[in-house]
Amino acid sequence: MELKVFLKIKKLGYLEKFFVENIFFKDYGEIGLDLLSPEVDFDREDGSGKKWRVDFILQTKKNKFAIECDGFNYHAPGMVDKDRFNELEAKETYLSQLGYRLIKLSKDQIVDDPQEAIYYFRRAINLDKELFNIFSKRNDTLINPSHVQRKALEALSTSRKENKKKGIVVLATGLGKTYLAAFDVKFEKAKTILFIAHVEYILKQARNSFEEVIPDRSTEMGFFTGRHKEIEGRHILFATIQTLTKKKNIELFDKSFFDYIIVDECHHSSAKSYQIIFDYFQTNFLLGLTATPERHDQADIYSNFDNNIIFEMYQEQAIKEGHLCKISYKGFLDNVDYSNIHYNGFRYDVSDLNNLLMIEERDKAIIKQFKKLADKKKSIGFCASIEHANWCAKSFRDYGYKSIAIHSKINYLTDEYFYYDSQEIISAFKDDKHQIVFVVDMLNEGIDIPDVECLIMLRPTESSTIFNQQIGRGLRVSEGKEEILILDFIGNYKTSPRIFSGLGINKQPNWGIHIDKEGKEIYYYDNDGKRVEFDSQVIDIIKFQQSRSDLKIHSEKLSQDWIDYGLEIERLTSEGSNLYWTIGKKNNNLDLQLRALDFIEKNKANYSSNKELSEAIQNNAQEVGKSLEGIRALFFSQILGLIKRTYPFTHSKAYLNLKKKNNEMSRAISDQFEKFYFYNSIFSLTNRHSSETRTVNQFFNIYPIFFIYQIFYVLIQQDNKPTLTKFELEHFVFFMGNNLSVNECVKLIIRYRKDLEKYELEKYLRSKSRMDSRLYKELRNIIYFSYSNDSITLKKDLQAELINKVEKFNTLLASNKLIKFTSENEIEYFEMLWSEKDLLQYHHMKDLI
Repeated sequence: MELKVFLKIKKLGYLEKFFVENIFFKDYGEIGLDLLSPEVDFDREDGSGKKWRVDFILQTKKNKFAIECDGFNYHAPGMVDKDRFNELEAKETYLSQLGYRLIKLSKDQIVDDPQEAIYYFRRAINLDKELFNIFSKRNDTLINPSHVQRKALEALSTSRKENKKKGIVVLATGLGKTYLAAFDVKFEKAKTILFIAHVEYILKQARNSFEEVIPDRSTEMGFFTGRHKEIEGRHILFATIQTLTKKKNIELFDKSFFDYIIVDECHHSSAKSYQIIFDYFQTNFLLGLTATPERHDQADIYSNFDNNIIFEMYQEQAIKEGHLCKISYKGFLDNVDYSNIHYNGFRYDVSDLNNLLMIEERDKAIIKQFKKLADKKKSIGFCASIEHANWCAKSFRDYGYKSIAIHSKINYLTDEYFYYDSQEIISAFKDDKHQIVFVVDMLNEGIDIPDVECLIMLRPTESSTIFNQQIGRGLRVSEGKEEILILDFIGNYKTSPRIFSGLGINKQPNWGIHIDKEGKEIYYYDNDGKRVEFDSQVIDIIKFQQSRSDLKIHSEKLSQDWIDYGLEIERLTSEGSNLYWTIGKKNNNLDLQLRALDFIEKNKANYSSNKELSEAIQNNAQEVGKSLEGIRALFFSQILGLIKRTYPFTHSKAYLNLKKKNNEMSRAISDQFEKFYFYNSIFSLTNRHSSETRTVNQFFNIYPIFFIYQIFYVLIQQDNKPTLTKFELEHFVFFMGNNLSVNECVKLIIRYRKDLEKYELEKYLRSKSRMDSRLYKELRNIIYFSYSNDSITLKKDLQAELINKVEKFNTLLASNKLIKFTSENEIEYFEMLWSEKDLLQYHHMKDLI
């Protein structure tokens, strides 16, 4: 129906008329108008006698769409009263029950930004093949250039008019690069054509496309590959680069034989083999086709085509405009630990990957997600190796899925099926004889299987280009296909940030956050037909690897108060300040200290002076290959209270208590650490950079080990994992001045952990810190902690005991009876430190113990 006739007969309101004229008709024309019915009434069937009215109904042979032209605006909560909102909700439910797909457009979209409304509308209905063919100006018997191809053909024509002889067209996978080339050949009336690809299967598909576009020239078409060299009488040749570049083969052709040379997947053209082609042939026009011109190795491909980019439409724009189907990407945490896998700067070692990826427990987790989200969907799984592909195919078969592997070493012969090669399996997959295929590098490029609905990423993403190509395998529009579901399983591999660029998220997106049904925190990004979701742990992994791969500190990403905090750390750790927890720079090897104390206890009567005793201690340490500077090196033992005085040398009761403990010595040492108070007079009270004498409790009034206990206590109360990293301790905890500041410290730590730029923050704070704290390493002596080089975690079996201990300590702290070191009560603190009792026992808390 003509547009004028439609508008005259239907007598639409302003908004509905604007929608038809400026949005619907532009894409679907007169044919589409025959499928569109305005202001359709439905009986409510609730006994009220009332009717529902829908602005438009769009109906094809397969689908029914209900279109509302003010859905987002006037039908939203707050824009209408509660009863009206509930009524509209009931209307939507009713239409859904009748099988209608609801499309809601706002007045603002339609009138203020009609182009965006066109894109949105396309994305909503391109699952319908009939409508997509109307939009694409094609049908089952007639193939014409699509909307995008027409634009590219116009750009090609313009380039030729400007006397350009070479150029590249960049089209996202699924937009029909090969069809574009065939249309250009047809319209330009090229006589002799060479089509080059690196995979034979791509050539077969290319020939099929050319035969569809120019069927009258099918007899002129031939292959030039390792198995077929069809030259005689052929003017349109499909050749593999490997075969054509052999000297004896390329010399079969006159240098000016081909009018038009097409290089498919031209991002490979930086290879030396392609240079042979460029140097040998003299052609009227050289066209490069690619979806992903940027190479991971940064090799230049543009110069081979005179740096002439004729036309480009990348994946993100193609999805936005509705030429490709929508993406729903879900990034799950994969517990595979890549930290010990050999990485050569480009990729991980395949044999190491096989050992880690081919694990039944991992398969169970992956299959669980697949069953929940993609149980019936036609799928492709991308694997790390041939062995891995075979493994995955068998794992999924064991769970009842019709799955098979495709790779270069294929050899299938079973009671169910027999295949000679991978191309037969691809054909079988296209014919739905298998639900899932597992591949290695095949199907990254050039394979057209439009009805694939799910992609499973089972290997580390090492190249954003390849990742983008893999996604492209699922983006083609197909009947009934609303979106491509991508399930990605992401571990702590170095190249994980390339997922962001592969998804077209090159800048920090405005993440939304929600909690899923299982209580997991999910980050999502939803924009123009692309919804991306990550487990929060995955975002953490990617952010970590992103930050580590870039030495530059991006302080512009940080809030001003973090910047200020970094400057404060710089001041506190500067030379002359040193206002952080420390235990000195002398030897702090506790085993060596205890060996020396034992030696002194047994032998001090044999030496007449401390000088002689010190030399003996040095010699004793050398017997076990260690170095100790005599008595003055026992500073660590002094601050722990194991030495009462050094002249005359006197061991404390605390040390003698350790000697008695035998099997419980580790607990006794831990108890002694708990009594350590920072500062005390064993540390110098004089600022060695000036004549200033510090007041002992001017900056610190704290029992450090108990402060760490208190932090664990608060973390547990807040349902946080009781773990502290070395970074957190050294950049937040070790600056705290008293045991009352625990909540302030925990808030700082939690804020750091939740910061979206936490790893940039880490780099920044590390750059500001000049501290030389050796205390962290000594935390391995605390029995409550599981210690590693990077973190301490509260031992689960001792958690209840620690909670009890902290509660008693807090009670003591609140009572103001806790012994603190000051110049007035120095001896009282040291009597407690030197005693055989732990801190709580010494304070006579009999009513609490």
